[in-house]
Amino acid sequence: MKFSVKTSDFLKAIHSIEGVISTKQIKSILSNVKIETLTDSIALSATDLEISLRTSLAANIVKPGSTSIPVKTLSGAFKTINFSDAMLELVEEDDSSQTFITDADDKNGYKTGFQCLDPEEIKTIGKVDTSNIVDFPSVLLKEMIRKTYHAVAQEETRFVFNGLYFKSNDTELTVVGTDGRRLAKISRKFPQKLPFATGIIIPHKTIRESQKLLDLAENAKVGISESQFYINIGQAELLSKLIDGTFPDYEQVIPKNSSYSIRINKEEFLIMLRQALISAEEPSRQIRITFKKNELHISSSNPGSVQFENHMAIQYSGEETTIAFKGDYLADTIKTIDDPEVEINFTNSNVPVLFKDPSDADYVAVIMPMKL
Repeated sequence: MKFSVKTSDFLKAIHSIEGVISTKQIKSILSNVKIETLTDSIALSATDLEISLRTSLAANIVKPGSTSIPVKTLSGAFKTINFSDAMLELVEEDDSSQTFITDADDKNGYKTGFQCLDPEEIKTIGKVDTSNIVDFPSVLLKEMIRKTYHAVAQEETRFVFNGLYFKSNDTELTVVGTDGRRLAKISRKFPQKLPFATGIIIPHKTIRESQKLLDLAENAKVGISESQFYINIGQAELLSKLIDGTFPDYEQVIPKNSSYSIRINKEEFLIMLRQALISAEEPSRQIRITFKKNELHISSSNPGSVQFENHMAIQYSGEETTIAFKGDYLADTIKTIDDPEVEINFTNSNVPVLFKDPSDADYVAVIMPMKL
């Protein structure tokens, strides 16, 4: 195998698939990226057996073939290359388990060799069934993920919490993320029927890797292929297993009625919240919010070390109420609001608090209070 390709394009392709590979598979074939030549391009692919990702880029093919190189070693080598706008040449020597990367123009004298494994051992994405795949605006999918992904659990033993829930009702899609202590839900309508009627749970790692692809093109192809989640954007495509389980009834968690509803300035509150987090005690990172007559009071402390207090003017005439939150949950939620104001709906310190975006009636977030 032998081909030449623009260095910067090749490096971007490596970075786009690097996140799929598990750091736990240091010496396994699963730590390698498969590189194979096509007619006038090359394809790079990788898998951790749960997620497979493949991307392609233009190349000058001299001799067709394929190889498999440890992706961390390959990525590390490229950090030392100082000719990103030049062409590089990749050559797999006959009767050798080594692949060499050199400066195609021979201006820098660069040459690095890699020990390789059999590329055929890497099984990624084959022929995809397109019957349940639809066009999906990338910007819309990116927005729905941005507003819900923060609430997804990362290491929860209840596996259904470790992914985003996608559920369609004809042309309306609802996406929900929760870790059992907070929840975010968004709904959007589409011009066509969507393929998620039975509801699916997409693993958080799959969502994370999908996010990286969403800037590649204006439209994506999204859907289900052989009971797996599939997304195709530009020259990249990803196929992932789903989380098997029943997602909880999230509507039961969302408060239907609250005693009080106030609106606060988002940016002013975020500044105070960041200040409060500096003084919040680990690991709870507790922040206390007190609603007083026409005033919101925020405080945090680390006993024996530091404490913080501040306040802002609000329109409120109800009973004085103090609610404790995990500060990071509160910050994550406030950041998802696009409106200059945040609507907070609450009853007392013991029931879930509802957050709304005044400009987006189809988005809500819920946080369970901490014990005072």
